Amino acid sequence: MTPEKMAKLHSNSEANHRIWDAHEFAEILSSNGVLAECHEHGFALARVIESEAELLLLVTDKIKQNNGLATNCLLKIEKKIVESGARKLTLEVSESNKTAIQIYKKLNFKKISVRKSYSRDKNGKFEDALVMQKDLLLI
Repeated sequence: MTPEKMAKLHSNSEANHRIWDAHEFAEILSSNGVLAECHEHGFALARVIESEAELLLLVTDKIKQNNGLATNCLLKIEKKIVESGARKLTLEVSESNKTAIQIYKKLNFKKISVRKSYSRDKNGKFEDALVMQKDLLLI
């Protein structure tokens, strides 16, 4: 998937945070340890550093949400992460993103901390973020 397509999908995802542009996607995709799992209507990006990984983004076009695409994409990138040698996957999610939090809980992510005023929503208001983690040894 091209950085331009990723940027378009991200802008169509109804994200409540800053939308990345094509240049940012091109830059992150060229970074060491970055993995992507893409499907026609979305993608997941993660970065692996030794035995740990961070989920950077999980995006699904808003017209295709609530169809299991995000869950499927996340499971596929988890497999790639394990194949790369990581054993833990960490992510940050805005407390207001209830749909994503439900997906992460369903897939056995556990809240490990809260980052106060971590990011700004698209209106400029600060939001707290949950830090969630999953042990990948059992995948």
